[in-house]
This record gives sequence, C-alpha cells and structure tokens, in this order.
Amino acid sequence: MKERLESEMLHTISMAESDAHWLKEGKEMLVNGRMFDVKSFQQSSDGKVIVSGLYDDDETALVKAVRDTQQKDNNTSGKLLAQLFQFLGSINNSLNSDIFIFSLSNNSYFPGLEQRLTSQFITILSPPPQV
Repeated sequence: MKERLESEMLHTISMAESDAHWLKEGKEMLVNGRMFDVKSFQQSSDGKVIVSGLYDDDETALVKAVRDTQQKDNNTSGKLLAQLFQFLGSINNSLNSDIFIFSLSNNSYFPGLEQRLTSQFITILSPPPQV
C-alpha cells in the first residue's frame, strides 16, 4: 500500500472533523463504509479535515468478511446458549417433580438438593439498561 500511495493518483476528501472516523490516527480511516489509507491530512480552522490517500477495497472486503464471521458466530453461540438454558431449565423442573414424587412415596426428603443444583450458576449483577 505504501508503494501505491507513492505511485497512484490520490483522492482528496474534505469533511467535517466530527465526521472523521479514524481507525489509526493519521494513517487509516473509514469513509462511507470503505477503508481509506491516508498519505497526508490537514485540519483547517473552520472545523474541517482535508485528507489525501487511497481507498483500500481489499482491506474493506477483509474487514467485512471478519465482521460477518463474528456476527454469524455470535448468532450461533446465542442460539446454543439459549438451547443450553432451556435444557437446564427442563432438567431442573423434572428433578423437582421427581424429588417431590420420591419424597411422597418414601417419606424421604433431600434438603438442599435444589439449592446445590442452582448454586452452580453464578449470579452476575449488571446495571439496568439506560434509556
């Protein structure tokens, strides 16, 4: 890319400084969803930044592929986690009913069994959602 920055005709972009989305300050930014390699930039007194460089479509495609893969993995993980909790919930419900039936038929009771089963899950307190 360094060679391309030296040999190819550069694009010059002017934008509000607040709209500049730097990935690496002074070297790489995101412009309209595309990676942009920066050769030089200037900040003007009227709050704008003028950037010269090249669009890097290869890197844009790579970043998109990585994000798509991460999103797919997150969706798959979320589904598996939901299935795990459904399974654990069904086990807990069936264990409770079995213990109850067993305790009625044999006049036996296992104190603390339910507490031991549920205590294996750590409660993680999180702040309430912000509106």
